[in-house]
Amino acid sequence: MFDAIIVGLGPTGATMANLLGRRGWRVAVLERAADVYDKPRAITADHEALRVFQEIGLAEDIAETTVPHPGTDFLGVDGELIKKFYPADPPALLGWEPSFMFVQPVLERTLRHGLDRFPGVEVHLSHEVVGLVQEGDVVRVRVRDVGTGATRVLSCRYVLGCDGASSSVRQAVGGTLDDLQFDEEWLVVDALADDTSVLPSRCIQYCRPSRPGTFIVGPGRLRRWEIKVLPGEGASDFATEEAQRAVLREFTDHADSLELVRHAVYRFHAVVAHQWRYDRVFLLGDAAHQMPPFMGQGMCAGIRDAVNLAWKLHDVHRRGASPKLLDTYEVERKAHVRDIVENAKSFGLIIGELDHELALERDRRLRGELLAGTAETVRQNFIPELRDGAIAIDRRTGEPLGAAGELFPQPFVVTEDGTSVLMDQLLGDDFVVVTCGHGTWLEGVTVPRHPLVSNRRIDLRTSRPEPREDRREVADTTGVLVQWFTQRRASVAIVRPDKAVYGTASDPAGAAVLLQQLVEDLRPWGTTPEPAAADAGGAAAGSP
Repeated sequence: MFDAIIVGLGPTGATMANLLGRRGWRVAVLERAADVYDKPRAITADHEALRVFQEIGLAEDIAETTVPHPGTDFLGVDGELIKKFYPADPPALLGWEPSFMFVQPVLERTLRHGLDRFPGVEVHLSHEVVGLVQEGDVVRVRVRDVGTGATRVLSCRYVLGCDGASSSVRQAVGGTLDDLQFDEEWLVVDALADDTSVLPSRCIQYCRPSRPGTFIVGPGRLRRWEIKVLPGEGASDFATEEAQRAVLREFTDHADSLELVRHAVYRFHAVVAHQWRYDRVFLLGDAAHQMPPFMGQGMCAGIRDAVNLAWKLHDVHRRGASPKLLDTYEVERKAHVRDIVENAKSFGLIIGELDHELALERDRRLRGELLAGTAETVRQNFIPELRDGAIAIDRRTGEPLGAAGELFPQPFVVTEDGTSVLMDQLLGDDFVVVTCGHGTWLEGVTVPRHPLVSNRRIDLRTSRPEPREDRREVADTTGVLVQWFTQRRASVAIVRPDKAVYGTASDPAGAAVLLQQLVEDLRPWGTTPEPAAADAGGAAAGSP
């Protein structure tokens, strides 16, 4: 009996397997393909992903193979700048490059190699799911060996569908997709450039009605063009290398010197699964949502799914939390993804306008906003916060309490022995109370007793910290955390295991309300853990 079966070993599935593996779970990972797909697909991600890779101990290995995102310029009909879309300026709020470029096969291999560290994680390549049945607290999954055609049944407590847009898990549970009204075909061409200096140093969105397109600066020699397929065109029009070079010539004078390594015509969708949880079956990544690539958030969204669900599964399955906590996965992630999809759609509509007069009006409006300083240009500011779920809610207004739902910053901090570490290394996997301020009332902030709450609070100081028995002191020498608390007029924050903020308070009364709400939210979660899975992982009786 496995604790979980993960279907799909792309970035989402591999991240989830690492997250559960480090928590000691018995996991089977099923992947239909025999190996990592050897061509780039996703190419851009944000610091939230690297923060999760940090949690699983792979961030440094992955970061070595990436380059910082150079920012994106939007060029209008006349070829002049109409919009900017740049990574956030320093300091790095989450401890890593705000946005970065990567080669997906390289990243995936690193994630897969990370699974070798966990004896409880089994990877089964060339295996696909052909059916599943839920029976009480067990899910039985029928699996077929793609090579031999042989089938067997595996049993587990939870099934996690990370198997992409055509998800067999979603089909098995009868899941449907909500159409968010974006459906366009785009040609994607990956190429290697011998002389990258002759190409733009930034990413470019060519917002011209004659042929909208995107130029992306990848790591090393990798460069990508995403080109809108115009009305009357189809995939067959770009099947030959000469046809691909011909359309590339519309964007660069150096098309003939490029080494073309991949081309594909993709249908850019905007869809979100209507339901994300089916009792013990969950959908993640592209199985739960697909979005246009214009914000580079597809892979990031899947990794957010994984880190949001992993701690909730662990606290329910191993630490006695109520299964109702698992309902907050869909509550939190679905709304978050829908917001990002809508933002990506809006960028796609800006880039892909085919009407010349409407494009000229768009250019006037966006250029005016840019010149007036009213245009939002920072990529990270288009990423929403959590608005509901396992966060503190103001019971008078129904709104998040204080900074509830935000991501807690992660600068380097100095510990009592003078060591500089990233903040998450101190936060751990529990709810943690973090205080910041010099008011004497903070001495009265006590951490509630609960198995899911760290038994020591963390105090921020601006000077050298001192050893304490009842709490841990750290020095915020960068000022990032102190500024965060100051801007939110807060002195107390409770941070969740996934580093989202449960809630904040600014005075003794507010701190008391916040801590009381935390205790009340945790109280119904129970004290008796669900029994751990047995050791047997072979075939089970039955025929899903």
